[in-house]
Amino acid sequence: MGMRFWNSVTAMLLIANVLVYLTTFVPAIFDLLALTPNVAIGQGQYWQFFTYMYVHDTTDPMHIFLNMFSLVMFGPRIEERMGKAKFFLFYTLCGLGAGLFHILIEGVGSIPLVGASGAIFGVLTAYGLFYPKDIIYFQLFIPMPAIVFIGFLAVMQLVLGIFGGGSIAFWGHLGGMLIGVILIKIFKFGERRRPKVTYFWEVE
Repeated sequence: MGMRFWNSVTAMLLIANVLVYLTTFVPAIFDLLALTPNVAIGQGQYWQFFTYMYVHDTTDPMHIFLNMFSLVMFGPRIEERMGKAKFFLFYTLCGLGAGLFHILIEGVGSIPLVGASGAIFGVLTAYGLFYPKDIIYFQLFIPMPAIVFIGFLAVMQLVLGIFGGGSIAFWGHLGGMLIGVILIKIFKFGERRRPKVTYFWEVE
């Protein structure tokens, strides 16, 4: 990784996630930053809707590793396409939407929601929409076009959300993907504007 990467929003997100991860080994900090729906809504701790996406399971290092690996693999191209400010906004809104969608489906419970996965699934969705023919290796072995990959991911999250249960927020993943599609297709995040054409009769 060169200096260009370390000057990027992707790098700043990576660093922020790692730093927050280290601080959340302190239980009080974990509780303060994780999104616990009945606390965030019932006690007005609304910042948790933003901070939770920087918090990861301290008992499972693979949680933060897989999220950050995906961020580093796919984030730079999306950031280059959108620009720094819009990429950060896109990432944040996907993470925020993931938390809200999880609560919409699962209800205002007392189980903390943590992880960048919702935002990451938004980034993956953007990659599939912007570069649909690029080949992505699912599970590092199965090649498929990026657009097929995100379609497969969406179906997986839906099926696992309905039947899977467990401690993984599948609805949050799906929420991040939905927000990503809305931001790109409706609000035109990452749209490449055509350069203004000057016709010969307009030249002074």
